[in-house]
Amino acid sequence: RHRASGGGGGFFSFLSKSIAGAIKRLGADPSDTKVTKWVDTIQTKDNFHHSQGGGGGVNDAFIIFAGCFSSAIAGLEMEEFMNMHCPVPIGEGLERVVRIVKSLVFYYHFTDQYRNSLVQREIANVSMALLSQMRQRYVRIAFCSEAAWQLESKCKYEFYSQWNLWASGKLRGEKSYALRETVFKLPFLLTFEQRATAFRNALEADAKEVASMQRRIPTVNIRRAYLVEDGWEAIKAMGPGLKQRIAIRFIDKRGQVEAGLDMGGPFKEFLESLCREVFREDYGLFKSTELRTYYPNDASVLLDSWHEQFEFVGKVLGKALMEGHLIDVRFASFFLNLLLSRSPHFDDLKSLDEQLYRNLLFVKNYEGDISDLCLTFAVSKDLFGASKTVPLVPGGEDLEVTRANRVQYITAMADYHLSKKIYSQTAAFSRGLFSVISKDWLRLFTHYELKILLSGSEDEDIDVDDLRRHSQVDPRGSFPSPSVLSWFWSSVKNFSPHQKRLLLKFVTACSHPPLMGFKYLSPPFTIRFVPLQEPSRQDSKSKSLFSRMFGRNPQAGQLPTSATCFNMLKLPLYRSQKALTEKLVMAIEARAGFDLQ
Repeated sequence: RHRASGGGGGFFSFLSKSIAGAIKRLGADPSDTKVTKWVDTIQTKDNFHHSQGGGGGVNDAFIIFAGCFSSAIAGLEMEEFMNMHCPVPIGEGLERVVRIVKSLVFYYHFTDQYRNSLVQREIANVSMALLSQMRQRYVRIAFCSEAAWQLESKCKYEFYSQWNLWASGKLRGEKSYALRETVFKLPFLLTFEQRATAFRNALEADAKEVASMQRRIPTVNIRRAYLVEDGWEAIKAMGPGLKQRIAIRFIDKRGQVEAGLDMGGPFKEFLESLCREVFREDYGLFKSTELRTYYPNDASVLLDSWHEQFEFVGKVLGKALMEGHLIDVRFASFFLNLLLSRSPHFDDLKSLDEQLYRNLLFVKNYEGDISDLCLTFAVSKDLFGASKTVPLVPGGEDLEVTRANRVQYITAMADYHLSKKIYSQTAAFSRGLFSVISKDWLRLFTHYELKILLSGSEDEDIDVDDLRRHSQVDPRGSFPSPSVLSWFWSSVKNFSPHQKRLLLKFVTACSHPPLMGFKYLSPPFTIRFVPLQEPSRQDSKSKSLFSRMFGRNPQAGQLPTSATCFNMLKLPLYRSQKALTEKLVMAIEARAGFDLQ
C-alpha cells in the first residue's frame, strides 16, 4: 500500500530510524553484525520489493523493531513515555506504529491467509506484545487519536456482521473461531457498550439455562450477628450451585426469622452488609490506598482460613456481577489488572506507596555512583514481628544494584509490591470469582472498564432524565397526587452532582449509576408513597434540643426512608415542594431514617 502511494521511502526512513533508536536506548552495541545487517536490510528499498514474495528482509527488520521497541518502553513511567523522542516520537510517529501492528494482528487472526506462515506467526506474536503494552498505556493517557485503534480493514463489515451474529447467539462452533480469537486479542475494535451488552446477554442466557435445570430454590439462613461466617459456610457448601438462584433468609439477634419475601432484595442486602464488613481495614482482608481503592492485605496470612475467605468474597462478587448488582467499593487498578492476568504498571506504585515510588525514581535518575546507595536485589519484610530478607531475583541478596541493572531493579521492586506480595490472596480471590463468571468474558475489558462493571460509572453527574424514565411507582403504597411526583423529580433535577450521588446511595446503597444506564438497575428505582404523619399538638409546643441547635423541628413531618435491598425510596406525601426538598436533603445528607424493612 505504501509502495503504491509513493510513500514507501518515508516508511523505510521512519522504521529504520526507529530500530536504530530502540537499539541505542537499550544500550546494544551498534557494531553488532546481526543488528547492523537488519538495519541495513530495511534501508534497502529494492529488498522490500523482493520480500513481497516471501523474503525475509523487511520481516526480520520489523521483528527486531517490535522486540526492541517493546523492551525500550517497558521501563518507562508515563511522564517519561509522554515526553519520549526516541525511539519513536509521541504523536504521528507512535500513531503509525499503532495502526501497523493493529493491522498485522487483525489480519493474522481474522483471515486464513497468513496462518500457515511461521514468519507471519512470529510477526503476529511480537506485534501483539507491543500492541498490548501500548494499549495499556493508552488506557491511562491518550497519546494518539482514538481513530488509530479502530478497524480500518476492508474486512471490517464482515467482522462486524459476524460479531452481531455471535453476540446474539446465532454464530457458534468452528465458524466463530476466527472471530473469537480476534475479539479476545483486539477487544478495543468494539465499543465498550457493544462488549458490555454482549457480556450481559451471555450472563442472562447462562442464568436462563441454569434456571431451566433448577428444581428448587435453596434457602440460606444468615444470622445478622454472624453474617460473614454463615455466608461463608453456606456458599462453600453450595459449590457449583452458586450460579443458581438462591433465597437469603435473615435471622435476627433473638434467633427469629425475619419476615419478608425474597424477590432478590435480601441477597442485595446481604451483599451490602458483607461489603461493609469484609472491606473494613480492621477486619484484615483488604487495605485501601489514599484514593480509597481496595486491594488484598498481604498481612491477611495471619487470619484463620484466609485462603477460603478470599475465595468466598470472590464468589459473592461474581454472583453480584452475574445478577447485575453494583457494589460501592472501588478496587485498585493494579489489583484489577492482576485479576485480568495483566501485569501492573510501574506508575501504579504511586497510588500504593508514593514515597517508595519517588525513591525508585531517584535511583533511576541518580547521576552519581549507584554503589554509594548500597542497594541489593532484596527487600526487607516484617513477618510476625521479625524482619525477613526477601530476594527479588534468585540470589538477589548478594546482587548489587549498578547503573547497568538499575532499571531491572526498579521493575523487580515494583513487581514485588504490586504483584508478588499479594499473589496468593489474588489467586484465591480469582478462583472464587471465575468459578461464577467466565474469565474469557472479563478479558474483553480493561481494568477501568471492569471497575465500571463492578461498581458503576464514575461520571461526574447523574442523568436524572434517564433515572426517571426507568423508575416506577410502587402500587402498594399510598395513592400519590401527580404534583408530589412532579415535585420530587423537579427537586432532584436541581440537586448538585454530590446530592444526586447521595440520593442514589441512600436508595440503592451505591453512589454510582449502573453500567449503560438505569435501564439495567435491578430492581428498578422504585418510589413508594407513604402517608404523612402529622406531629401531635403537644409535640409541636415543645422544642427539642435538635430544634434549638439547628433552628428546625424534626418532628414537623417524618423524613423519607429507604429499603436499599429493593432500591426503594419511601416518600411521605408532603404538602409542598419546599417541605419535600428540605426533608429529602436532610435524609440523604444525614442518612437519617434508614430502613431495611
